[in-house]
Amino acid sequence: METRVFYPFIKKIIPVVVTIIIVLWLYIAYGALEYSFNNLAEFFRLTLEHFFLVIVSMTAAVSIGVSLGTIITRKGFDRFGPAIMAMVNVWQSVPSLGVIALAYGFLPIIGLSGIGVIPGLIALFFHAVAPIVRNTYAGIQGVSEDVIEAATGMGMTQKQILFKIELSNALPVIMGGIRTATAIIVGTAPLAFLIGGGGLGFWIFTGIALMDMGIMMAGAVPVALIAMLFDYTLARLEKIIISKGIQAEEYQEV
Repeated sequence: METRVFYPFIKKIIPVVVTIIIVLWLYIAYGALEYSFNNLAEFFRLTLEHFFLVIVSMTAAVSIGVSLGTIITRKGFDRFGPAIMAMVNVWQSVPSLGVIALAYGFLPIIGLSGIGVIPGLIALFFHAVAPIVRNTYAGIQGVSEDVIEAATGMGMTQKQILFKIELSNALPVIMGGIRTATAIIVGTAPLAFLIGGGGLGFWIFTGIALMDMGIMMAGAVPVALIAMLFDYTLARLEKIIISKGIQAEEYQEV
């Protein structure tokens, strides 16, 4: 009985303890802790800029990605689905630095500046929207036709079927795409510094340029922690918004 009670607790606490030990070791061993304390105001400013880049670009990517992924499954638009998905798959293969470079080079052509926060947000959005579109499309397409037919037979409208049946059943797959996109954005956001987007990339690239591991770690470790924070938050959100029945089905399949 005691083993059953303590095992889940130990299973959860060990990764947290290991993470804290690694973070402290990296900070202390390379002098990142001292550098961060000596530049605390700048640390908070860069962290807030990083959060701003992630949250704004992620909000836009989720809104447009889920909407586009849903639209191309609707009757009349479904014929465009395979072509759009092919484009999405090709676009996702473009490296992070390539997306930043494209934003820097392409935006001036259409009359926008290629340097600053806005180009950084646009680049991050385009890099993150692909997995959300793909997972939304795959999740809705994966809903059983029998379930949809049963809902139709019960008198549900197309709108009710979409929101109460298709999107509800596709939520685990959609959330998987959102979590993947979030990890991509958090990891790519430091590159936005290269085009004047700000964020913790300033310390990372300054450390690289000066060959100072302390400065680099002072920027890189918080980025990793932010990625874990967002992933944990989305995992908790997933448990809240996905119905218990669907979660049980997923567990049985696994």
